[in-house]
Amino acid sequence: MFTFPARLFSALLMIAVLALTGCQTAPQKGLTPAQIAVLKQQGFEATDEGWEFGLSGKVLFGSDIESLNNQSTEIVERIGKALLGVGIERVRVDGHTDASGKETYNQQLSLRRAKSVAKVLTTVGMKEENIQLRGLGSSEPVASNDTAAGRTENRRVSIVVSAD
Repeated sequence: MFTFPARLFSALLMIAVLALTGCQTAPQKGLTPAQIAVLKQQGFEATDEGWEFGLSGKVLFGSDIESLNNQSTEIVERIGKALLGVGIERVRVDGHTDASGKETYNQQLSLRRAKSVAKVLTTVGMKEENIQLRGLGSSEPVASNDTAAGRTENRRVSIVVSAD
């Protein structure tokens, strides 16, 4: 007599759990069309690693300088606000240097550059734990280090938004 109500209760409980799990929606993978539109509007370009604020609008630094100038700070603030405005809350910031100086120093300098950009992103509301930092030193040049103009191009920070 007691086993039937227990079995009935168990069956009803199982049905309720299954019904509730059916009501939950899985989190969306990838970026929405609105998010992609904002990335394009802000100057991001699609790459193998996601959407990157790349060559046409990178944040440049002076030689042996890790802090942002006012113009670059404004660019990073604008980008951060735009990303948060469409629900993009996670980014990766890659710091780069030219090939002048020692490799270990350049790696540390590039990480400090990435941190300076991350600091600006946090001032507009992005959570620090949602910003991944990488210091790549001079390992990924976008121009020749043989000229002053090329070295200037290589002293940069890229902001990358993953597509998943």
